[in-house]
Amino acid sequence: MAEAGVNISSRLMESVTEAQNEPVPQSVVSGIEFQASQVIERLEEAVEKAEDGGGGSALGQSWKNSHAFLPLPGKPTEEILSLLEDMIIHEDSGSPTDPPEEEGVLGPSITSLPQLDTTARLAVVTHSVAAFSSGLERSHLQRLNTRITSDTTRWLSHLFRFFDCAAFVHDDMLEGVVRLTRMMLHYKYPKYLEDGFDALTSRPPVIYSSVASPLGVVQHICRQLGLPMYCVRPVPCNTLFGSQQKIDVAALERLIEEDEASNRIPLIVLADAGTTIAGHVDNVLRLQELCKQHDVWLHLRGHSIAALAMVSIQNVPTRIADSFTLPLGIWLGIPALPVVTLYRLFDSSSTRQARPMSTVGVPRESTLPLVAGLTADHFARRLSCLSLWAALQSLGRDGIQTKIREAFESSELIWKKISKYTCLRLLSQQPGGETGTFTVAELVSKPVSTAVLLEVVACTVVFQFVPEGSDDGGGRVPSYYDKLNSWLGQILQRDSPQVPLEICELESNGVVLRYCPLEMGGDKIPSTEDIEVFIVCLEQQLEILSATVQHKETFQRLVIASPRLRLVDMPGWAGLGGVRYVPEGWEQLMTDQAKEELNRLNMQLVEQLRNTDAAFSLGEGTDGLVCVRFGMVTADTDVEELLGLVVTVGQEVEESSRFLETMTEIVKKGIEAATLDLQKENEERLWQDGILRHVPVFGSLVNWWSPPSKESGIKGRSLNLTAGVVESTENIYRYHMQLQQGASNPPGTRSPPQPQVQTPVAPSAGGKHSRSSSHSSEQSQSQTVPTATMTTTSPEAVLQSVTS
Repeated sequence: MAEAGVNISSRLMESVTEAQNEPVPQSVVSGIEFQASQVIERLEEAVEKAEDGGGGSALGQSWKNSHAFLPLPGKPTEEILSLLEDMIIHEDSGSPTDPPEEEGVLGPSITSLPQLDTTARLAVVTHSVAAFSSGLERSHLQRLNTRITSDTTRWLSHLFRFFDCAAFVHDDMLEGVVRLTRMMLHYKYPKYLEDGFDALTSRPPVIYSSVASPLGVVQHICRQLGLPMYCVRPVPCNTLFGSQQKIDVAALERLIEEDEASNRIPLIVLADAGTTIAGHVDNVLRLQELCKQHDVWLHLRGHSIAALAMVSIQNVPTRIADSFTLPLGIWLGIPALPVVTLYRLFDSSSTRQARPMSTVGVPRESTLPLVAGLTADHFARRLSCLSLWAALQSLGRDGIQTKIREAFESSELIWKKISKYTCLRLLSQQPGGETGTFTVAELVSKPVSTAVLLEVVACTVVFQFVPEGSDDGGGRVPSYYDKLNSWLGQILQRDSPQVPLEICELESNGVVLRYCPLEMGGDKIPSTEDIEVFIVCLEQQLEILSATVQHKETFQRLVIASPRLRLVDMPGWAGLGGVRYVPEGWEQLMTDQAKEELNRLNMQLVEQLRNTDAAFSLGEGTDGLVCVRFGMVTADTDVEELLGLVVTVGQEVEESSRFLETMTEIVKKGIEAATLDLQKENEERLWQDGILRHVPVFGSLVNWWSPPSKESGIKGRSLNLTAGVVESTENIYRYHMQLQQGASNPPGTRSPPQPQVQTPVAPSAGGKHSRSSSHSSEQSQSQTVPTATMTTTSPEAVLQSVTS
């Protein structure tokens, strides 16, 4: 046994020595970082190769090579990565059943990968590390998760000056407010955990949200919590004073009092510190006082909350709401960062005073976040905020403040540049307050109160083109102005992509253009030079828009006065408008065939006009008929000259169409005349040759005994379009040439004889051909009709002869 003990101790020593020689655990993280970086670099190189035309043989085919069932044999790692790479860098171009010829010759388009800086790359890598860490021992993983979560919460609470708070980290943007609402249900209804929905039937809860906020938010809350939609109370916005995008606090107070009197429980108020589109900030101070008075939870959301991290004031709390939603990944331009909801903890002193002295244990309010799912339970095996923990350290306080400050400075600069144009209506919150007193640089160097800070920063710039002199009262603009603003946004997106704009629609104003630098990330914010280029492009387009609006009235007046032009209603067109060329007398004969002819006429007209000016295009009115579209014009454009050009070219196309119709009728009548002539000749030949020549077997003997004359065959027919005459073709085959009527022969040469058969062809009565055929008619009357006949010629031969 002693020997055995020695052997065991020596093995232990060997294992300890091997453990000391193994690499430290940090090398595991480095290996994951290396592999993740390799995958990212591989994707970037694949996109570069695909853009250069060397994307390999897959070219997006992985989207179509889908397996209905999992294949039996396993695939190697390289094949799986290649499949994933092909699907990432190529966009899906159609369903798997589409044939290749219907997908277009260009093939699937190449997507643009997100630009990753050092911090963004670190955040992506930490997701792989978090997935790897989920396999750690449970106790160690829980302690690691607690450490990372507490660090992140403490850093964010100091950064946004929201002390004594907790953080809930989630991926879905609305998950935080859903769980806060669930927490308030447990707070307002102590029996909710035991009784469920029965606890809510007698006194239903109420959620308050502004009418300017997206309806989908409260709908999502009700769906997740199983609440009926009558639990939502829409709060109107200001109508007399202040912005029409801000919540009316007086109306909210009346609604809360009415609900309390109706035995309903006010639960939570959803306020905005930067509305979804226009970026207005509600009166958070009054809202906070109102919610405290009625014991209602106040939740704040919006991009203007980012301004709290821009200013550094030590130990000065920002208790203007009970909870915030912080989409840090959007503000900092870092993909895959989770959303954070900071919420205040219930005051332990107040809850302790409210509880009786005999009660033992922790207060019920302290357990509400756990019941509502706001705190991580002990069964979670995921480091949900590891990427955020790493990104915050990579940027540091200075880096975060710099990114946010540059975003607000960019909005401030854009506002100042476009505010000088009187034809632009600015609909977002003005930087510096209503008087423009503060600048972003002054706010950083001379901090102000939190309420004032939110009211003087502008997280977005929203503007709208409204022609000078239009009297709309500041409300919704006409539908035609919506088309103009949509056109302006598309042109600016195409010609000045350095300043990204978004085309949105406000219910109270119509189509607007929105610039929000906080949704771009710090490294994508346009520079001062980019903004100057954008302003130059904007000014050029504003001149075009103003000129188009100015000329539109003249355009419509001239079209109405024209006897051949008709104004066409085009709801989706932002240019001058559409006109249709209608020949005189056609409006009384608008049959289906006439409409087709009118469409063909206007399509030919557009084709001719585009050879002169590319501003003309083919359009279609609400009646389904095509028309000529007039695009945008400049101030020096002569609208009367353009319309005169349309009328002139339209008349030329109309005359050309009549000539072609006459030619078609002549050819048709020529074919009919040639067919009748050949039928007559065939009958005459039959009688002249005798019936015996056409009897089988015996006819061959007759033809051998008395061969038929070579000159007695049926003459072909040709149509002389110049003279409008159907002629026999004996001269063509004899002299191997076609003879023109009236052509003079060289001196000393004998002119060939005239064709033996000449049948004049003329259009129907009332139609006149531009070329005279009287000379040919006289010559045809002086010729004698031949008596020789031949066998019947088929109609196909007649058509071939006529067309030759």
